Amino acid sequence: MLAAWAIAISDGVRAAVEQATGMAGSGPAALVAIVADPGMSIDELRRVLDLTHPGTVRLVDRLVEKGWIRRQQGIGRTMLLVPTRMGTKAERRLAAAREQAVKELLSAMPNGDVHTVAGLVEPVLGSAITDVDSMRRLCRLCNRKVCMDCPAALPEDR
Repeated sequence: MLAAWAIAISDGVRAAVEQATGMAGSGPAALVAIVADPGMSIDELRRVLDLTHPGTVRLVDRLVEKGWIRRQQGIGRTMLLVPTRMGTKAERRLAAAREQAVKELLSAMPNGDVHTVAGLVEPVLGSAITDVDSMRRLCRLCNRKVCMDCPAALPEDR
């Protein structure tokens, strides 16, 4: 039942963020990751999304074409990814759609039960984090501004 619940939430969130951005697949997660960590490299983004380097470059090209991010020269051949004002606005629309999708799915539960479930899930999320890459992967669609006491923070940050 927990696996089915996770799939229902994942499917609902995926559909909402894809509709809000007009992008399927890893596009919405890439936008959130870049807004959350401006200046990440293509290789860092590749690890967050678990994509190949060429696949990540093609995705970055699409985000640049939409005007949501820009490339900035880093050290050596490293390209840094920075959100634009339009990208930040698109990420806010995505976040609102994500929150609405979760709210609708959880509306079948009494509010107190939602808080109980959140408390039960928190240590599980924390145990899934072993390094920066695993945190970024888990939180690839999170609103990090809302999650002040993040259960997925790195162990040294808790």
